[in-house]
Amino acid sequence: MGRFSRVRRAKSVFDIDFKKLLDEGKRIFLFDFDNTINTWKSAHVPEEVVSIFEFLKSNGAEVYIISNGSKRLLDYDVPVIWRSLKPIGLKVRLKLKEKLKRKHEVIVIGDQFFTDVLFARLLGVDVIKVEPLDRSHEFFGTKVLRFFEKLFHRAGHGEKG
Repeated sequence: MGRFSRVRRAKSVFDIDFKKLLDEGKRIFLFDFDNTINTWKSAHVPEEVVSIFEFLKSNGAEVYIISNGSKRLLDYDVPVIWRSLKPIGLKVRLKLKEKLKRKHEVIVIGDQFFTDVLFARLLGVDVIKVEPLDRSHEFFGTKVLRFFEKLFHRAGHGEKG
């Protein structure tokens, strides 16, 4: 049996020490999009995020966006798996099959417990949970999941591991 994935927290993607992650051997970065990189339904990848992606790629890492959101044309060229159906993520498992075998090199970065964190746990990879950028404009289903996430945390079932 594999090890449990490690869950870390950060306020935002800008508070993550990407150099440290690279030093730890992380080479495959799976970013959520909506409310992690930019607001829900946006197609813009902010310059600050582009800088992070370029830093990672210049250091030999691979960057992917893994989103449950609907397909849209982003203004930055990065491999994207839309409608990924996290936490199960069958599309991700199929498209990144060989890469996901190197679990110690993979890290998921996202804002939701019941999609991103659970997705990472099911893959057996590490995850960094960030705070959502904007909760006022979200898909209804996301609002429901956030309600249950709050209850889950109040009951003492945080994402320690």
